[in-house]
Amino acid sequence: MTIGALEITDRQFSVEEWLELEKHAEVRHEYYYGKLIPMAGEAKKANRISKTLVKLMDDHLLEQGYEAFYLDVKAEVLPNGIYRYPDMVVAPVSDDEHEYIVKHPVLLVEVASEDSSYRDRVKKRKEYFKIPSLWYYLIISQDDIWIELHLKLDDGNWTTRYFTEPEDVIELERFDLKLSVSAIYKQAKF
Repeated sequence: MTIGALEITDRQFSVEEWLELEKHAEVRHEYYYGKLIPMAGEAKKANRISKTLVKLMDDHLLEQGYEAFYLDVKAEVLPNGIYRYPDMVVAPVSDDEHEYIVKHPVLLVEVASEDSSYRDRVKKRKEYFKIPSLWYYLIISQDDIWIELHLKLDDGNWTTRYFTEPEDVIELERFDLKLSVSAIYKQAKF
């Protein structure tokens, strides 16, 4: 595999090498314990959902002291071990210690396709639940109305709520925010 003028093999990369490669790469790569994992292109439907969600939340989050990013911003899952490209990441505005990486995410969103569903619901969920700062993990299906909200309770345990009807409302209490399922899917074309 080639990134710019560099040939990528099975060799291990440092986080710094990966970040430098990503600045010039034609394909994004997640970082997993020194290995580079190429990212598939995103479907328009998934992009519409992510964009709509950011529009619904952005101004309110800023008023609360949080900032939303989507598409090409990396989230630190495990320092020097795992870095992912979630479809959306929310962090405190004060989380500005790195130009390219959100180090203290409080909300992560993945828009799941049929191909990414297992990875988002099992592998990434296990990883994301270990992030100390994380409060919410939202998985939104792009193929039908199906949203999973994983939320961390005050005791540190996680619980899951499902939303499958357009009239359902998702409440993100820590942000004092309610989102209607129909609004999230407004631009999705089924």
